[in-house]
Amino acid sequence: MLKQRIITAVILLFILIDVLIIDNHWPFMLFVMVLATCATWEWVRLTWQGPRFVIYLLPSLVALIAMAQSWSIQNDNYLFSRSFDVLVFICAFIWLLGMPLILARGRATDPSHSSVLTLFAPFAMLATWWVFVSLFVQRGSVYLLSLLILVWVADLAAFFVGRRWGKYKLAPAISPGKTREGAIAGLLAVVVWLLASTAWEGSFAKDLLDQWSWFGVVVWGVVLGSLSVMGDLFESLLKRRAQVKDSSRLLPGHGGVYDRIDAVVVVLPVAFVLISVVYLQ
Repeated sequence: MLKQRIITAVILLFILIDVLIIDNHWPFMLFVMVLATCATWEWVRLTWQGPRFVIYLLPSLVALIAMAQSWSIQNDNYLFSRSFDVLVFICAFIWLLGMPLILARGRATDPSHSSVLTLFAPFAMLATWWVFVSLFVQRGSVYLLSLLILVWVADLAAFFVGRRWGKYKLAPAISPGKTREGAIAGLLAVVVWLLASTAWEGSFAKDLLDQWSWFGVVVWGVVLGSLSVMGDLFESLLKRRAQVKDSSRLLPGHGGVYDRIDAVVVVLPVAFVLISVVYLQ
């Protein structure tokens, strides 16, 4: 299992680096489109028990819409950019207000079938795709990486601290492995990363500082760190209800694509909104 995880991680990292450094936007846009499409398929499989064609229809729509917008961007048209921006704002609002309620009221023993969550999946994934693409095209790979590192440090800190010192379970009915100590470590890691990376010109944290001040960097760091944890718990809740360990087996040793980007799907739209004024200048 460990060997599979390492091999898969190396391959994905190699692909990511390649599409980021190629002097063309197409490879990156298509790579993220594939991720969003696969993650949509995995999400829908967890929440839909109706006609099976829906499981393939919704991911296909994500792929077609992302492909059309990619073509538009490549031709400098940006036809539906404002519509995508609005979609991101709506998803960010839903995540900020809805996520705590879903996790507080949701029970792992509830039925897995949910038409509302199923229909929300393609919108959430398209919003994530758009943040990836728009930030990459407009701000560059350094900016995007500095934002993704925020999610990665939260996950790594929570994992290692929780494994070494974790005693109190965070949400045992949803994810028995997560601890409060790990979650706190994840929040602190995000704040430290943001404060440190404000010195990195062209980074997400630098924009956040310019827009919100030092106090805002700390406050929003805690919020984004919390959303990262909740994004992970949200997917765990869906898997618990569906009685599966992984969202799929697309990534050997890692489970599914959604397993790898569950926190990203929640964090990126909110982060986009926080720096939207700077971004649009």
